[in-house]
Amino acid sequence: MDFFKRFFRKKEEMINNKNSVNTNDLLRCNNQNCGCKKCEHEEQKNGDYLKEICIQIETIPCEPNPYFSTNDKNAKFFEEFEIRMTTIYRMYTMNTIFLKEYQKISRKSLTATRNNNEDFSKYSKCYFINNNAFKEIHHMSNLLNIFMIFEVLLKNITKDLAYDESLELQEIQSKNMSYLNSYILFIEKKLNKVFFLENNEKLFISIIRKIRNDYLHDYMTEIPESIEKEIVKIFSLREGKRIVVDEYFIENTCKIFGNIAKKIEKAYWEYKNDFIEK
Repeated sequence: MDFFKRFFRKKEEMINNKNSVNTNDLLRCNNQNCGCKKCEHEEQKNGDYLKEICIQIETIPCEPNPYFSTNDKNAKFFEEFEIRMTTIYRMYTMNTIFLKEYQKISRKSLTATRNNNEDFSKYSKCYFINNNAFKEIHHMSNLLNIFMIFEVLLKNITKDLAYDESLELQEIQSKNMSYLNSYILFIEKKLNKVFFLENNEKLFISIIRKIRNDYLHDYMTEIPESIEKEIVKIFSLREGKRIVVDEYFIENTCKIFGNIAKKIEKAYWEYKNDFIEK
């Protein structure tokens, strides 16, 4: 009986020790942020370069987006726009952190294979494709999402305003122009006393629409020179600056669309108050 007690006690100690080692390794790995060469875990390495990276991102980022927030009154489509904008903002921020860390570690890994011609050739091809394509997809997908929620906001406002005149959305959607321009034209007509878009705002919306359409239909990411000149004026940039869809472009798009949404929301409630009083 003493033998069995000693046997099971020893086995239990071995299990506890194993669990303790695993926990310590995990903590050490997290503390040293296994995206660097300090991490000595063999299972995370393949030859001279890292197979995995670990980064620390707050799991529940609750900060609001800085571009648009609804006022105290309730309107579902403005609330949805704020929620969607916040979601896109948070996801864009987290993906930016990941991609920067990924690119940093990828460069180190590429350098680590330079003494092996076969590995270097294979890894460099992968590295340069990823380095260019990941950034492009990251920025363009966010631009598409921002444009989508803005267009949905205008569509829902148009439906609401059309309802006051017993009109269907299909009656407003013109065959001679884009649906987006139809919505803008109708909203301006209904809210003409308190809302209108500046020429630069209209121009910018059409620019984003063109960039979105070119990318969706042809994977076109190069911005034509004529459009570049217009963006330089809108963003107050220096002449001759190369315009690309990057963090700066995304930031300005969010700001401009957020400001337009604020103007529409203010005008919408003034219109609604007048409409109810009649």
